[in-house]
Amino acid sequence: MECSTADGADNDGSKLNSSVKDEDEDDEPFDLDDLLPIIGEFGRYQKLLLWFICLPACIPCGFCAFNQLFMSDEPYDYWCTVPALQNLTLEQRKFLSIPSQSDGSYSRCERYAVDWIEVLTNNESALAPNTSWPVEKCPEGWDYNTSEIFSSIVTDFDLVCERDIYPTIGLAALNVGGPIGVYLFGMLNDRAGRRTSYFSCLATLLFGSFLTALSVNFWMWTVSRIIVGMTIPAVYQIPFIIALELVGPNYRSFVTVMTCTFYTFGIMMLAGVTYLVRDWVKMCLYTSVPFLLYFLYILIMPESPRWLLAKGRLEEALKILEVMARVNSKELPESFRNKLEERVRRNKLKEKKKEKSIGALDLCKTPNMRLKTLLITLNWFANETVYLGLV
Repeated sequence: MECSTADGADNDGSKLNSSVKDEDEDDEPFDLDDLLPIIGEFGRYQKLLLWFICLPACIPCGFCAFNQLFMSDEPYDYWCTVPALQNLTLEQRKFLSIPSQSDGSYSRCERYAVDWIEVLTNNESALAPNTSWPVEKCPEGWDYNTSEIFSSIVTDFDLVCERDIYPTIGLAALNVGGPIGVYLFGMLNDRAGRRTSYFSCLATLLFGSFLTALSVNFWMWTVSRIIVGMTIPAVYQIPFIIALELVGPNYRSFVTVMTCTFYTFGIMMLAGVTYLVRDWVKMCLYTSVPFLLYFLYILIMPESPRWLLAKGRLEEALKILEVMARVNSKELPESFRNKLEERVRRNKLKEKKKEKSIGALDLCKTPNMRLKTLLITLNWFANETVYLGLV
């Protein structure tokens, strides 16, 4: 009798364990890689998405980051402004007011500190400099040789001589924004989805670009470049992630190569734009305003079904997968559809489990994670600085 009771208890326990195991298996996330070979790893749907949405969406990154290099072009020759001598020819002004150097060229950062009204009055017949005159820095700014470069932040904000380091500070500012944006848009990417993250990133990029064009001094321009830098390379990585999550494992290397190719193609297009548009403000607008059209992608860019499945938004994922299968001339397996619909019904009936929230602070929770986060951030900053510097 006791043995029979024990057997019954064992059977009940086995059934309970089996039930729990089945429920756990039902709660496991769907593996899209098992489904893609059936509905198309790289079918018409993925090709349309890749060629007409994801790859063109990578172009703004190169445009809005590298246009800074052309904004900060430095004229090959400049000299101190002397307003009192504006009635003289250029060569007369430089000969009279600018000290000569040992190689015969004129100084770029100094001028003679004399009363030019008095000099002009007393030496009307023969104007010539006196090397004993005192010299001074350029208190009234500079004149620039604009035969090749007639508009840049260097000429507009006088970033020469003791301020010639400022364009490099601007480049550092762009890189400072990068790691911040990667963490911020990375969290948004995981929490709000790929679509929301991309369009938020694009809006931030364009806002920073418009602010750049409106800058009236160097520090305002620098802040605008930090804002632009926050979106570099996030605005390039998010469409890449969307494309990568929609194709099968066999085509991910191809998607990676094509994404890098379009990024490079964007930089090549930028060279053509900067050749035709020499004014830095107009160039900034011409390399950003056209990307307002990218907000039309809101109407057609799908959310990543892989992200939707991971977040339990199964009905939305099912709709996208059905469209993908239909466009690829494939059939969504009935077993997968039934399993997904069953999971949707069960999720509606039971209380949804509270997911553990993971944020940027988790990157610093343990000594090991803190060290890795610090090293990766420093590595990114160094690589990006050298990369942009070489370009």
